[in-house]
Amino acid sequence: MNKGIVFLGIGFELVAMCIGGYILGEYIDTYMGWKATASTYLVLVLLISWFFHLFFLLRKFEKDNEDGDRPS
Repeated sequence: MNKGIVFLGIGFELVAMCIGGYILGEYIDTYMGWKATASTYLVLVLLISWFFHLFFLLRKFEKDNEDGDRPS
């Protein structure tokens, strides 16, 4: 149950990063006079960083699971 809540939080984190990146990118595009350049690249950079975050979190859960399966 606890791990499920963590992954639910990760899902909300992804949505917040995409929306925040889009809004911040739109502001930068308006300020600099670009046409959807900053918002596109900012969302892509945030998605890539989110995948790295997800990868490291999954490795942590995998390691915790291996440690929990061993008899003490």
